[in-house]
Amino acid sequence: MPGSLSTVPKMPCGFVDRDDELRSLSRASERGGLVVVYGRRRVGKTRLVLEWLRREGLRYVFYVSHLTSHEHNLRLMAERAAEQLGDPLIREAAPKTLTALMGLVFRAGADVVVIDEFTYWVKASPRALSEMQEFVDQYLPRLRGTVVITGSVLGVMMRDVLGGGSPLYGRAVARLRLVPLRFPYLRELLPKLSPVERVAAYSLVGGIPFYLCALSSSSSIEEVIEYLIASPAPLLLDEKDLILREEFRDPHTYAAILSAIAKGYSTPAKIAQVTGIDDSHTHKYLAVLEYLGIVKRSVPLFKKRGRYVIADPVIRTWYSLIEPVTELIEMGEYGKVKEEVLRKLPAHTAPTWESLVREYLLRKYLPQGFTVAGRLEHKGAEVDVVILNTGEKKAVVAEVEWSSGTLRDAERLANEARRKAEALLPSKYEVVAAYAALREVKEPSGSVITPETVESG
Repeated sequence: MPGSLSTVPKMPCGFVDRDDELRSLSRASERGGLVVVYGRRRVGKTRLVLEWLRREGLRYVFYVSHLTSHEHNLRLMAERAAEQLGDPLIREAAPKTLTALMGLVFRAGADVVVIDEFTYWVKASPRALSEMQEFVDQYLPRLRGTVVITGSVLGVMMRDVLGGGSPLYGRAVARLRLVPLRFPYLRELLPKLSPVERVAAYSLVGGIPFYLCALSSSSSIEEVIEYLIASPAPLLLDEKDLILREEFRDPHTYAAILSAIAKGYSTPAKIAQVTGIDDSHTHKYLAVLEYLGIVKRSVPLFKKRGRYVIADPVIRTWYSLIEPVTELIEMGEYGKVKEEVLRKLPAHTAPTWESLVREYLLRKYLPQGFTVAGRLEHKGAEVDVVILNTGEKKAVVAEVEWSSGTLRDAERLANEARRKAEALLPSKYEVVAAYAALREVKEPSGSVITPETVESG
C-alpha cells in the first residue's frame, strides 16, 4: 500500500531509546491535531517519526521541505502525495495554497501528513505559517487527522513556529524537543568498542544518532578518529560551518565567540576583549548561543558567577581537535592528524567523563531526594562532582580523573573528595558518600566508578 507501513525505508542501524517520544506521538495521533518535533541537526527527528509510522502502520504522506519558493514546495509536495497515496488527482488539482493541498491529502485517505524540515519552507516563504494555521484551525478538527512538522533550524522553529508571535502559537497538541541519546545506549550503536573507547567517542560526537550510526562498524577509537577527522573525507570537517550557517545570518561573529571560549576565554568581558565585539553585544550573542544549546553557563554550587563552555559536543570537538589540524588534513597528512588527535584526546575526554559521572550519581541518588548536581569551587580548591539533597542537607561527592589507577589510588581520591567537600560545603551539610571515578581500576570496589559502571546505569 503506498504511503503505508511497507514503504517506510529501512535504516542502516538499530533504533534505540525514544520510548517516551513514541508514546507521545501515539497519544497525539489518537486525538489528532498538530504535532511539532524539533531539535538540532542529526539528532534523529526524521528517524523517530519514521519509526513511529512503521510501528503504527498508518497511511501517511511524508514530504521533505526545500529551501525554495512556496509554489515549488507546493508542487513537489503534491507530487509526493500523489505518488504515496496512489491518487494522481492531487497532482492534477495543482493546489495554490498549503491549506488546499493539506485538505486534498487528508480527503484522499491519509491518516498522517509529515512535513519534514518545515523550517526550510518557512525560511523561504513565511506565508506557509499562516496557511498551515488556517488548515489547523478550520479543517483539521473535522478531518480528524494528524499533522507532524519537524525542524532542525532551532532559531526559526522556536521563534517563528512555536514563539508567541507565530500564527501557529499554542496550536500544537504535542511539542517534542528531541535531545541526544544518553551514554548507556552507545553499547547498542557502537558494540565493537570497549566502554572506555565509548566514553572517548561520546566526547567526540555526544549522543547524536547520525554520527553514532555512521561509526557503528568501528572496532577501535583509532578507526573512529579516522572516520571523523583523519581521512580524505572526514565526517566532522564541515559540520561546524553547516550548523552555524543554518542558524545565523552572520555566522562569523558567533564563530569568533566560540573560538574564544574554546581557547579558555570564558567570561563575557574576556570574550569581548579577544574578539573585539562590543561588551553589550557579546551578552546578546551568548544568550542566543545558550538558547540554542550550543554553549552553556557553568556556575559552581553556592556561587553566582560562572563561566561559559561549549555544550554542543561536535562544535567543541571541532574547535579543540579539528581546527588545530585543518592544514594537515588539507595536506593529506592523515597519519599525523590521527597522532595529534590521539595525543589530545585524553584532555578532551576528561570533561565529558566528569559530566557522565555527575549524571550517573544524580540518577543513582535521585530516589533518595538528591536533586541538585554540580561542582564546588573556592579559592583554587574544587570538588569535581557534588550531588545534593538540599532538604536534608546531605551531599554525595566524587573526584574524577580520566586515568587508570589501583584500588589504593581510588581510595585516596575518594578520601580527598570527602575532605575537600567538607571544607567547601556550607557547615550544615553532611557528606554521606564519597567516590573516585577513574578510566580503569584493576580491583573492583563499591566506591569506584568506571565507564562500565556508568554504562550499566
